[in-house]
Formats: sequence, C-alpha cells, structure tokens
Amino acid sequence: MGTVGPSFGSPTSGAGFDVSATVSSIVANLEKVETPWKTQLSTLQSQDTVISSLGTLLSSLSNDVSALTDFAGILSQKTGSSSDTNVVELTAATSAAMAGSHSVIVNSLAKTSSGYLTEVASASDNLTGAITLQVGNGTTHTSINSSGAGISAGILTDSTGSRLSLVSATSGGAGNITVTSNSLADSSNGNAPLSYKSTVTGVDASLNIDGVDLASPSNTATNLIPGVTFQILSPASTDSNGDPVPIQVVIGNDNADVESAINTMVTDYNSLIKAINAQTGNDSSGNAEPLFGSPTLSLLQQQLLSSINTQNPNGTLDAIKNASDTLSGTISIQVGNGTAHQIDMSTLSDQTLSGLASAINAPASARPRKW
Repeated sequence: MGTVGPSFGSPTSGAGFDVSATVSSIVANLEKVETPWKTQLSTLQSQDTVISSLGTLLSSLSNDVSALTDFAGILSQKTGSSSDTNVVELTAATSAAMAGSHSVIVNSLAKTSSGYLTEVASASDNLTGAITLQVGNGTTHTSINSSGAGISAGILTDSTGSRLSLVSATSGGAGNITVTSNSLADSSNGNAPLSYKSTVTGVDASLNIDGVDLASPSNTATNLIPGVTFQILSPASTDSNGDPVPIQVVIGNDNADVESAINTMVTDYNSLIKAINAQTGNDSSGNAEPLFGSPTLSLLQQQLLSSINTQNPNGTLDAIKNASDTLSGTISIQVGNGTAHQIDMSTLSDQTLSGLASAINAPASARPRKW
C-alpha cells in the first residue's frame, strides 16, 4: 500500500496542496478494503437466491408427500355413480365409504308437514283469541315464529284473500304440526273462527338398500350407505309387473386423483433433484455454482434421500477432497440377486463423481461397462 497523506507538490512549483490527488488516493485505498466485502456479499446474495429457490421446491414436495400420507386426504377420497340420477343423485362421500356396488329402491319420498289457517278478507284484519301449536312430540308454543318453535309462518295472498301458512322446520314423520288449542277469530269479520287445515302430512322417505328396508326423515340421506350422502329425487320406476326397478349405486376409489397426485410428487421431486444437481458443478461460464461444495447443499441431499428412501438400502463411497477430482479404476454394483454391473472410469467422458453418478443412473443398456 502506498503512502497516503497530503501532497503539497514541489516547494517551488507554486501549485500548492493537491486536494484532488490526495482524496483519490484515500478513496482508492479504502476501496481495496471494501472490494473483498463486496465480493463476499455478492456470493452470499447468490447463495441466498439459490437456497430460497430450493426452499420453494422443497416446500412443494413436502406438500405433495403430506397429501399422500394424510389418512383423510387424497387416498381416502371416493368416486360414485348412480344408474339413474333422476331417482338418486350422489352428493358426497367420507373416508368411511367403502368401494362397492349397492342396489337401491326408492319406494317414496320424505314429506314435510304443512297447512294453513282459514282465509280472511284482508291481511290487515284484526284477530282475537289464541292458538297453541306443537311439532311432533316437542314442546307446545303460542308464538309461531319464536325461537325454538320449529314452525315457519308466512302469509299467502291471492285475489280471494289472505291465509296464514305454516310449514314445519323438521321434515319427515317427526315434524308433523299439531294444533292443540285454537280459539282464533277474525274480529274484523264478525269474529269468524279461523280453523287450521293440514295440507301435507310429514312422512319419512321409504327405501330398500341391499335388501334392507330403511327410512330417512329427509330426502338428503346420510349414511344409509356408510359414509355416503345422496339426494332422493323420485320414487323408482316400475317394470311391466308393477314392481319397482332397483338402481345401482357404485362407490369406487378415486384412482384418477391419486395418480395425478403421485405424478405431481414425482415431477416436483425431479425438479428439486435437478436444481440440487445443478449446484454441484460449474455454470456456463465455467464458474462454480453458488452452492458448489457447500455443506448446506450436502445436508439437504442427505436429508432428502433419507426421507424419500427410508426403507431402501443405501450407502456412500469414501469422501474425496474435491468433487472435481479425477477417478480411475472400476466399480461393480449389484442389487439383490440381480445382474452385477461393472463401470470402468476409463470409458467415461466425465471421470469425476458427477460422471460416475450419471453412469450409475443411466439405463442399464446405456451404461459403459467392462466385463
């Protein structure tokens, strides 16, 4: 490093203190210290970019594996079909559903109890008296739309007048509306009494599934076929003898989605391995990749291989100082009782660890070998 200090020039030149040259000399010397830091920072930034990219690929692979190992995930999903979707339409299946075929006969649909009060001339007529209603075997109520009453009330108006419509909130036989007391009267029309008329009696749907007579309080049937939910849309059609025609409901494993999930995992795994392998050599300019020789990359490779191949036998060759070292000799590899494959390093164009790995990973017919 040269001397840094004020330069006053020649005592006789009359030029005086050379500020520009002195500042330039100071800056140049400071930059010599700063340059290695900049180089190191650039290297760290390049490594950070690669590690972030590998992290994204690893996260995708982790999600793929999780989806395939989740007991309630893709492997448990089912497909279903109905031979007559006008009668039964499948809507959902849980992991409890078992693959198989079922015979279903729909005898009748579920109905919801409903009715109405006697018509009045106008919805604004004044009423007197009281009415007590009950749904099934539940508690009696005197306020129709109150919380817990289990009945929905509405006003139906046409050209002849208005009626109070009542509809049970519970479908099937357990939701029948019963009027236990009624003293309602239309005080605007001579205290004409208002009676309740039932129009629909609540009944359960009647089905036969695989020879067993079953009932459903709703036309949305759940678990009559274990783990399966389906809509009952219409009674079964009848044959020439007047007998109901059974339809076939088929539950199967969702093989298409499983295959798609496995293909996605394989694709993501290969992308990650390719990205890792790209860091074990040089770039197109001949410079070492950012993570070349990095213990972080080596650790990632080991953990990845151990997590994917936990049940497979594996091992390593002795460590060498540099991955770019030239190898010589031969190696024989055999799996189980299969054919032994011998690779001669002298036959490889790339005689480094990378070249040996490529030769081992190559299809058997394409491996350079010496017998």
